[in-house]
Amino acid sequence: MSEKRVKLRKVMSPVDVWGLALGAIIGWGCFVLPGTTFLPKAGPAGTAVGMLIGALLIIVIAISYGYLIKNYPISGGEFVYTKEAIGKRNAFVCGWAMILAYWSLIPLNATALALISRYLFPGIVQRGLLYQVAGWDVYAGEVVLASAFIIIMAFINIKGIKQAAWLQTAIALTLVGCICLITCLVMGKADWSNLAPGFPEGVNWWSGVFSIVAMAPWAFIGFDCIPQSAEEYNFDHKKSTKIMVLAIFIAALLYVAMCTVTATGLMPWQQLLAQNHNWATGYVVRNTFGLFGLIFLGIAMFCAVVSGMNAFYISTSRLMYAMADEGSLPAFFKQMSPKHGTPRNAILFTMVASLFAPWFGREILLWIVDMTSVGAAIVFAYTTASAAIMARKVGDTKQVWIGTLGCLCSLFFLALLIIPGMPGYLSFQSRVILVAWIAIGFLFYMIIRKSYVKGQN
Repeated sequence: MSEKRVKLRKVMSPVDVWGLALGAIIGWGCFVLPGTTFLPKAGPAGTAVGMLIGALLIIVIAISYGYLIKNYPISGGEFVYTKEAIGKRNAFVCGWAMILAYWSLIPLNATALALISRYLFPGIVQRGLLYQVAGWDVYAGEVVLASAFIIIMAFINIKGIKQAAWLQTAIALTLVGCICLITCLVMGKADWSNLAPGFPEGVNWWSGVFSIVAMAPWAFIGFDCIPQSAEEYNFDHKKSTKIMVLAIFIAALLYVAMCTVTATGLMPWQQLLAQNHNWATGYVVRNTFGLFGLIFLGIAMFCAVVSGMNAFYISTSRLMYAMADEGSLPAFFKQMSPKHGTPRNAILFTMVASLFAPWFGREILLWIVDMTSVGAAIVFAYTTASAAIMARKVGDTKQVWIGTLGCLCSLFFLALLIIPGMPGYLSFQSRVILVAWIAIGFLFYMIIRKSYVKGQN
């Protein structure tokens, strides 16, 4: 690591870090996927069981993250851990997978703002139809809205981590409060018989459950934002594990809560799905509590979208900063803002790259995000393996076993996604984009390998 490396400011409290993690985990999917993915694939029982199993497996992985944060409290997270334990070549692979997983979620969350407006304020933002991509109408008004939020969040992050962290904490608390309020209101009028049957007809229970488990790396990606800003903590890094576990557990409950709200409201859940509503959760809340309930749901979804964008701006920029500091990205990305002490160029690059996405429509972004689970599973495998290797060097047998178990969990997630016939097998479009991303990474590696890794590690 560079001897002249600029130190980041230590300004983040435990609550700030918890808000960063939870806000990154809970995004638009918590509110949209119950009617489009969770219930159709697994039903209310399968979703609840699959999400909780997935959370437990992710917690096993998170314990290794806590071990590494405690011993390597610097920005860069998984990239740095992999370099120290396994070598630079593998660190590059890990970092390349992380960039895809983190960056793709910024424009996706931005375009979700347009999705919110379609339901809460129909016709206001949908102005100036430009064209259609994969069945999705692209409007000039929605492009402007998404682009504006991408730019705003970039400049909030440039002004400093403390401002971004304060915003993240406030939004995360509002998000949890709104979801709890909506859940309590709907549950008070719920007909619990609407939850039957627990699984979709004609689907094996195990297939339904593990189709949800396969989504866990995507569903809970965000807890791993914590090590990206580890250098900026103003507290003992030993607290990191508890903060991550708490964020993952609460996120699992929020996913299950929104799915249960959707399934119990108004009518039996299979009948609700048969009506093909664009937003089943919004339909249930609006027809149960009118515009009042839908406004609170909109606030919760808005908070989830903004907190997700903010968290992944922080994580992507810190990752690019760390990779540039190690020579695996151009030095341009490690230049800091002289006034605010933040990785300005990395943030601006992330912003510019994100601004292209709204022009291509939401469906293509969804194909990219389908690969987020693959990228996250690869990163989790590298990180837990690194924890096991480092623990073995110092004789920490307990952590060796925990790291090994975490690595096996990560490889299990990966198998569910890339082996044909498995419940979470990627769509054809996602496989094509994944191959393209790997090819680009290989070409980039060939360009930098002489200066970066040749003759080292």
